[in-house]
Amino acid sequence: MAKYTEEIKAKAVQMVKEGKALAEIQRQLGPNPKAIGRYCAKAGVNIPKAPKAVKTDKPVAKPAAQPIKR
Repeated sequence: MAKYTEEIKAKAVQMVKEGKALAEIQRQLGPNPKAIGRYCAKAGVNIPKAPKAVKTDKPVAKPAAQPIKR
């Protein structure tokens, strides 16, 4: 027995086509990202890869530790 209806699966695939993030689809509909990937594969829909983080030459400055006031 399927955990999610065909309607939910079709809606998840449609949301992927619209560019929604897998985590957002999971929050709204329930199926996890791996399951959504299976639904898309079955429907012949490619899931776009998330862009990679861009490295910069500048190090990120960390705020100085503040002493604990008692």
